[in-house]
Amino acid sequence: ELDPALEPILMKQLFRQGGRLLLRLGEQDVDYDERFRFYMTTKLPNPHYLPDVCIKATIINFMITLDGLEDQLLGDVVRKERPDLQLSMDKLVVSMANDKKQLGELQEKVLKLLQEAEGMILDNEPLINTLQQSKVTSSMINKRVAEAEETNASIATAREGYRIVATRGSLLYFVIADLPQMDPMYQYSLEYFKKLFNYCIDSAEKSEDLDKRLSILMAFITDFMYKNVCRGLFERHKLIFSFLITTTIMRNYKTISFAEWNFLLRGGSNMAAGKTPDASFITQVQWEMVAALQDNLTSCAGICDHIAANIKDWKVWATSESPHDVPLPAPWNTEINTFATMCVLKIFRQEKLVFATEKYVMEKLGKAFTESPPVVLSDIYPDTSASTPVIFVLSTGTDPTGALIKFAEERNYLNKLQTISLGQGQGPVAEKLISAATKKGEWVCLMNCHLAVSWMGSLEKIVESFSTQGVEDEMFRLWLSSMPSTAFPVAVLQNGIKLTYEPPKGMRANLIGTFTTLGESEWESCVEGRGDRDNRYWKKLVVGLSFFHAVVQERRKYGPLGWNIRYEFNTSDILCAKDVLKMFVKKFDEMPWNALVYITGHVNYGGRVTDDQDRRCLMCILETYYKGEVVVKDDGYRFSDSGVYYTPPLGDYAKLMEYFQQLPMVDNPEVFGMHDNANITFQLQETMFIMETVLMLQPRVGGGGGGGAS
Repeated sequence: ELDPALEPILMKQLFRQGGRLLLRLGEQDVDYDERFRFYMTTKLPNPHYLPDVCIKATIINFMITLDGLEDQLLGDVVRKERPDLQLSMDKLVVSMANDKKQLGELQEKVLKLLQEAEGMILDNEPLINTLQQSKVTSSMINKRVAEAEETNASIATAREGYRIVATRGSLLYFVIADLPQMDPMYQYSLEYFKKLFNYCIDSAEKSEDLDKRLSILMAFITDFMYKNVCRGLFERHKLIFSFLITTTIMRNYKTISFAEWNFLLRGGSNMAAGKTPDASFITQVQWEMVAALQDNLTSCAGICDHIAANIKDWKVWATSESPHDVPLPAPWNTEINTFATMCVLKIFRQEKLVFATEKYVMEKLGKAFTESPPVVLSDIYPDTSASTPVIFVLSTGTDPTGALIKFAEERNYLNKLQTISLGQGQGPVAEKLISAATKKGEWVCLMNCHLAVSWMGSLEKIVESFSTQGVEDEMFRLWLSSMPSTAFPVAVLQNGIKLTYEPPKGMRANLIGTFTTLGESEWESCVEGRGDRDNRYWKKLVVGLSFFHAVVQERRKYGPLGWNIRYEFNTSDILCAKDVLKMFVKKFDEMPWNALVYITGHVNYGGRVTDDQDRRCLMCILETYYKGEVVVKDDGYRFSDSGVYYTPPLGDYAKLMEYFQQLPMVDNPEVFGMHDNANITFQLQETMFIMETVLMLQPRVGGGGGGGAS
């Protein structure tokens, strides 16, 4: 919406009074100059203007295009990889422009002399001399232009060798540019992206072999961009992001056809498919989808006949525990590619598509793209600066303040950390804090920015001033925390470092995240004291506590099957329970098991639990991990019946992390004390969420007689 005060300017409501041309603004009449021009810009990524706005103003789309960005990035790559080539290119462009300009000026001069000539042209000596001179000069310029065009062609050929790197960068940017449609906090500016892109070119491993260097650059850029963006995404969106990167690259390589992509996202149906060959195995809807698959994908021609003739083989595959890991019945296990196999899986076992998606990403880009790197402030701090704020994007019940205080302590900056929780009337206080901190080189943490919507405009101006006017002390840092909010300034988000703060997804990631937060110093904090007793009790029980913490958090994904009420267990719970455990280990000769179980279960974690059945369940789960002396003394004590999860033998921090790394990526419900069927509903919800989100990001395609794509 445009401010109504602009209406007279946009509608050009002019009037004359006493020979003066006037325009009424508010209650005043102001003089109007015909040379006046009015320009407006917006930072909205995809604004929609009503028809009345389009009538009043000329709208120009300055959004970057895929090809335009590719050319920009190609220039950046060549400038860094072959500066001689780019310098020659720049000089050539200037030289060609000057020559063409000079040629044009000569032509204009000759035409002007011819126009002004009087009498016989052959008697006009100045004109004849000018014509001869222009002929010689024109010949020289044309020769230079021809040579320049040849040189330009050879330079362009050399530059084209680097285009695949620029293409990869352009594809990645447009995947990232679509992220705000998932969540308003996922904002990244082109300037920020190009800064990261150029950093990748400088930091990637060097090689004299051009092909090897290009492969290194593409792999490094893809990995670096994924990690930088991934740390600012919520867990539920990370697999979607890596899947979008993978499919965008593969579609650009033409490995995935439009028909395959369209079928996976939208499905299909052929009403003329006939009756299903086996109603007990394939429903009529599924059979119509198989027929549609056969019609749309050339690689699947004849699949209907094969299924009808080999029902038993297809039934064995479809009813297997992990059909995404089992080859299709021959010859389809070799006839169609991995992506087309996902389309078949969508028809028969849609809930397993979430695992097939992860497997596809792993196959094409590597395992690193299916894991979310843990957020460690000490790793992120080198990327920060006085003018770049760090934004903690929160989920319900999380608080990054504890982690920030711990990090400030590590850097001996705790006495220079100022924190304030924003709310009504706190804006001016925050401004004074920031103003003082920029001069003293202190850190300022503004918590809950989403509660100070009216002050967000002021925050945007303050952050903008850091870049335009600079900061007196470069040690200054601004830390912000906010729940996802459309009111948070886009400019701050686009150029800030975003970190999501929520529990990692899955037992493996949760355990790695917990011990990354605790660190090696905490793991080895009970080495000294009473021989090996304190060390054994501490290490065995803190691992058990971490497993318990992961289980109570991960049970939430099963909805009412996990907990009657979704409780927001978070990092503060395990940190508090860990301190209690350490105190008991160090101060008591004999472990007070009843007290430890009561305080951990009923107080630390149970304080959040309001349902009696949930409390009972919580205490039963805790008994598995705090089961008395057997947990401490048995090096092979199992946390699950299968023995996949167990208490590892005593060792150093590196060995502990190795044990966590080898845990399965996909959790079996048995570790939560639940039946295998609990996974079906959860997996189906996950699959639907991924496919619906990816579909939402796709451009809408319109059809019809006179219509086209929109």
